Amino acid sequence: MSAKYRSLCAVSLALSSLAPTPRAAEAQHDSLPPGVTGAMVRAGAEIYAGKGTCQRCHGEEGRGTEEGPPLAAGRWKLGSGDYEWLVHITRHSGIAAWGQDGDPVPMRGPTLLDDAEVRAVAAYVWTISRHRAPGPADPE
Repeated sequence: MSAKYRSLCAVSLALSSLAPTPRAAEAQHDSLPPGVTGAMVRAGAEIYAGKGTCQRCHGEEGRGTEEGPPLAAGRWKLGSGDYEWLVHITRHSGIAAWGQDGDPVPMRGPTLLDDAEVRAVAAYVWTISRHRAPGPADPE
């Protein structure tokens, strides 16, 4: 392998690591929750940024905005952050959640997503949120 080729590979690797993609987020984890696939994570990233309108409030790759808290860092406030909890909270569109300003998040009504899309968005959020601290246990 030539020195030039090795240099190009190193530059390419360095650049690709600057902006994590859904595939990179998926690869950061040894395993996904039961029933979750890489295809679900990738589909969830597209829905998060598009049809689901999640990105509008929670920001690109879950970094947060003035309108919504980050999903990729911090502590979960409403639950554990496990996959099934994320499915539940995604399905209910943050209903009963509190915004960063302390005001309740407005109810959006029933989600616009079907069950497979909800599960895909939850899979994507699960992958980008692995550095979050667990929140309170779900009430019995």
